[in-house]
Parts: sequence; structure tokens; C-alpha cells
Amino acid sequence: MRQLILITFLATISLLNGKAQNHNNMKSQIEEIITSTEKAAAKRNTKQLRKLLHKDYRVIANRFKGSENAVIISKESYLLMMKEEKIGGTNYDIHFNDIKISGHTAIVDVLYSSEGTLGMHKFLVLIQDESNEWKIISDIPIVME
Repeated sequence: MRQLILITFLATISLLNGKAQNHNNMKSQIEEIITSTEKAAAKRNTKQLRKLLHKDYRVIANRFKGSENAVIISKESYLLMMKEEKIGGTNYDIHFNDIKISGHTAIVDVLYSSEGTLGMHKFLVLIQDESNEWKIISDIPIVME
């Protein structure tokens, strides 16, 4: 009986440890995707961005840079603006404030800062696609003034 209790206890500890390692692995993957996306945007590498962003990616800019309205930008419009050099081209340092993961969805609170430009606070939503790869599906930027 003692052996059964011990085996059950050890199996439970092992299972919990595995879940914690998986959660940490997912956090690392998410941080890598966001960092890669920032680097691609700094270089205006639309080919790389196309791979990193979910097919239904949207930027939701609410009262962005003094605007009175919310603007929703599709992935294709975002990539076109990047190609036309209307956006992107700035190297940012990234600070991850918080990463919350629930199943196949993550919400990330990130600060982007760069010397000489206004910083941004972003809320990013990532989901795992059909291949279990993390993709950014929503980007809500707030310019820090």
C-alpha cells in the first residue's frame, strides 16, 4: 500500500513538473516569435512578417497618435504599409511585462522602447495555428507620449 501511494505521489509530481516545463517552453516560444517579429518590422522584411503573423492578423489602433477613432488594419494592409515604408524601420528594445497563456491562446503585455522615438505599449494576442506554431493574431499598440 505504501508503494502504491509513493508511486502515485511521484507520478503526480512528475506530471505537474512536465506541465510547468511545457508552460515555460511556450513562454520562450512566444517571446521568440515577438522578438523575431520586431526584428523583421525593423528591417521591413515583409516576407518574414508574412510567416510570423497569423493569416487573420489585425492591428487595432484606438485613438492612435491623436486620432479620435479606432482603426483596424488587416494583415495585407499592414504589410503594404510596411513595404511602402509608412511604418516599420525602427529598432526597438523589448520588455515583456506579462505573458498569460490559456490553452492555445496567449495575451502578452509588452513595452517597446527606442532612443529618439516615442515608445509603445502593446497588447499582443497570439494563438497556436493548426501546426501548433504560435502566431500573432492581434496587435493593439498604444504610443507612450
